[in-house]
Amino acid sequence: MAVQKRGKTYWCDFTVKSKRYQRPLGTTQKREAQAREAKLKQQIKDEKPTNRITYGESLLRWANSGLPKSMMSHARNTRPYLDNVILQEVPREAGKMADDMLARGLSNQTINRRLAVVRRLLNLAYRKWDLIDQPLGQKIQLLSEKNTGRLLSLSQDEVSELAKHAPNETAKAMIVLAAYTGLRKSELFRLQPRDWEAPLLFVRKSKGGKPRSVPVIEEFHGLVSLPFNITDHALRVSFEYAREQIGRPEIRFHDLRHTFASWVASSGDVPMTALRDLMGHSNLSVTSKYSHLRSDTTAMINKALKL
Repeated sequence: MAVQKRGKTYWCDFTVKSKRYQRPLGTTQKREAQAREAKLKQQIKDEKPTNRITYGESLLRWANSGLPKSMMSHARNTRPYLDNVILQEVPREAGKMADDMLARGLSNQTINRRLAVVRRLLNLAYRKWDLIDQPLGQKIQLLSEKNTGRLLSLSQDEVSELAKHAPNETAKAMIVLAAYTGLRKSELFRLQPRDWEAPLLFVRKSKGGKPRSVPVIEEFHGLVSLPFNITDHALRVSFEYAREQIGRPEIRFHDLRHTFASWVASSGDVPMTALRDLMGHSNLSVTSKYSHLRSDTTAMINKALKL
């Protein structure tokens, strides 16, 4: 059977030695998909059974035996590139994956989280499962994260466009509220009816451990319908669809939190200590990364230098 396109990615579907193989080929190009299918068929025909185990098969084994929840999203994003790749070839293909992700605008930090999944899976395959006869995990090289701090901020128009293209109404509301309150996604999901006393949202449990309250501007009071009736998966799918529609595939949901902080800091009207409390930061040093956005910074420097 010829390669088939499912969504944006081509899949193979063929039978060798009475076993059917259906899996993504990790490419959106038909010719490349055909070449990869032919190579995979040959590998299956030529190699010993122990050498035919793919990344996708190993990842499924890991998912069924203790893949950490914190790694699941990053693991999912490695699959289009590596699912059909036999373990011996994963280090080389992982390098190509990293190059493609860089070209797409993903941060070094995000790419490293995905490479870390690959490295750990290869270590398990060697040390615990005896699927490979050499420690391939050490061949996975992480990218430098030096001087790569990521503070992506959207404009108000971009937030509006992003929310408008979200196909789920609850996702629309959560996108807007995340940008206009700075709440983390996990904090939004934990909100209950008792946490809303207009105009304040009360965050009773946060990453920093300190409860806090955040005001919601009157224009968006109607969006607060607690608890939010949507799953994390549905929100992610809706958000990713919206960002593709506006041509910004690099945007993450957490960037909406940075957006709020950037807007507040750049106004120059809110003290950094107040922004610290609004964001729920543990100390002012965390908040200080937004200080360069303050509108009064240039004026203070000019005054100091008498310009």
